[in-house]
Amino acid sequence: MQDRNPAETHAQEDVQADWEALKADIRTIAMDFSLESLAGIYEQGELVIPPFARRMVWSLSQRSQFIESLLLNIPIPSLFFAENPETFQYSVLDGTQRLDASISYLKGEYALAGLETLTSANTLKFADLPLRMQWHLRRSTMRAVIISSNSISDVTSTVFSRLNTGGTLLSSQDLRNATQQGPFNSLTIELSSMLEFQQAVNAGPAFTRGQRDVELVLRYFALSEGFAQESPLTQQALTEFLHTKNDSSQVEIERYRASFLSSLHKCLNTFGPESFRRWRPELGKAESRFSAPVYEAQMVAVERFPSKQLIKHAHKIRVGMRKLFESDEFSRSLKLNTPRSFEVRVENIAAMIESIAR
Repeated sequence: MQDRNPAETHAQEDVQADWEALKADIRTIAMDFSLESLAGIYEQGELVIPPFARRMVWSLSQRSQFIESLLLNIPIPSLFFAENPETFQYSVLDGTQRLDASISYLKGEYALAGLETLTSANTLKFADLPLRMQWHLRRSTMRAVIISSNSISDVTSTVFSRLNTGGTLLSSQDLRNATQQGPFNSLTIELSSMLEFQQAVNAGPAFTRGQRDVELVLRYFALSEGFAQESPLTQQALTEFLHTKNDSSQVEIERYRASFLSSLHKCLNTFGPESFRRWRPELGKAESRFSAPVYEAQMVAVERFPSKQLIKHAHKIRVGMRKLFESDEFSRSLKLNTPRSFEVRVENIAAMIESIAR
């Protein structure tokens, strides 16, 4: 037998050492829950579909087809829960859509629709099903893999990310909201859900499904604190910023809330329907489409000016904003995502306002 090359032996030892060090200490328990019991522990507050979870994206047809799968005993994927080490509640890592479809159907919140196999069940709510089918559905089971509270602290984040690398792709913000729990994260979700903000960014289903609106709120906070002064505001940088800010006190959270609302209202009162829109000089009108670079620059630029001053000179400021789009420097800055381009946008807007409202 040929002797192993010492270099190969050393390399294998290094690989094994790395594997041993990096192998996640995940302790799991597999349990089967009936739909009735899942609904019960959810109502008791022991099963948490947290606010950072993905927004409900299943259509009525998808929800109905999942119920049909349960009725027809078609195998379904496992749920994944994480056990809270302090409350011992279960937080849902994967399976939010399935749980919502099941629990809300048992509660009679929708009727089946779009079924192509059990077509006779279309239009029926849970209470309309024959009693034997109701019994079958209540006792249908879903397997849950529960990550124990004894697992290492960053396992939840890792598992969520790995679970969601297939199927309907998650956005960076989906993953961030699921793995960076805390009061600051909850604040970004709350602010992004405001009707006036939704209207201002022209948020539609595709926009909110990827939680782009939540990310826009987060980007405002990071940019207003100079988090991207030396390097572009990457997705990783946003995650790090959110992780840091989740340690904020309630007093600090209220200050951040007031800051965002102040800037938003200043923009809407000053720029009106042209807020966060690019002006097209050749057409003599603003685009209907939302512009993230304009949003970021306007939100940060107006911070330094009192509301009364902005409102008093709103018309002139709006005209001044239109003229900025005729500037080659300003127009070029809208096409780049660098600290310098952001600085150019903000300083151009601020200087324009200063020249009018001083």
